[in-house]
Amino acid sequence: MLAVNPEVEEDDIATDIELRKEVSKDSKAKQKYEARRRIDDLLEQKRLRQLLDDWDLEE
Repeated sequence: MLAVNPEVEEDDIATDIELRKEVSKDSKAKQKYEARRRIDDLLEQKRLRQLLDDWDLEE
């Protein structure tokens, strides 16, 4: 089985914290933050699907 290692970078965490601070300032920043979160979620789903596909091929 493959080990799943989350790929979290410090820059991403810092950016996320900065965006959270901006969210309270105005709605445009909130929309930007929500869009980025959706993109991150989709990229994570894609990465996990690829891991599953690779895992199926190895068996």
